[in-house]
This record gives sequence, C-alpha cells and structure tokens, in this order.
Amino acid sequence: MLPLKVDQGKGKVGNVFGELFGDKSLDFAMGLLNEALKSESDVEVKTEIKRRLKLIDPKQVNLVKCSGCRKTFQPRRVRKYKQNFCDDCLKKRYGSRKW
Repeated sequence: MLPLKVDQGKGKVGNVFGELFGDKSLDFAMGLLNEALKSESDVEVKTEIKRRLKLIDPKQVNLVKCSGCRKTFQPRRVRKYKQNFCDDCLKKRYGSRKW
C-alpha cells in the first residue's frame, strides 16, 4: 500500500517510498494508483484509492476568460460574486483604483 502523504520535493523525505523513488515519487504514485483503480474490483479499496488520489493531486488552478478581452486569468474571490474582467480591463474601465 502506498503512503498517504508523498513528498513533493520540498524538505525532508518522510517515508521509504519517497526515498526510494526520489523526485519522481509523486508521478510514480499517481500512475500506480490510477492503474490500481482500473484493475481493482472491491468497492472499499476503490474508495480508498480515490481518496488517496485526491490527497496526492494538488488543486487545479481555476482559470476563467475575461469578458472584455477574452484573455484567461485567475479570478480573485470578491464575496460571493464572480470576477468577470481581468486586471488590465478593470484598469482601463475604472482608472487606477486598487483591485
């Protein structure tokens, strides 16, 4: 069974799996878990594999397209509203206010 936390290259390596595979341990663990998910038939084991994949996989960056220039950017959270314009378009529209 693979460890719950795989070292991502920063600091000390905390387990034997990370020491054995080094910098490529994260990619190797993802590959092994994906192969095991395809070949496994037990429901409990599948749920555990999915949970470990979520622990290993870093969160994906949320990118949206600007409504003005169609450039992709990473929006900031402003209360419950979505940000539809990139910083450049906001500066063009509202001047030099701080966004």
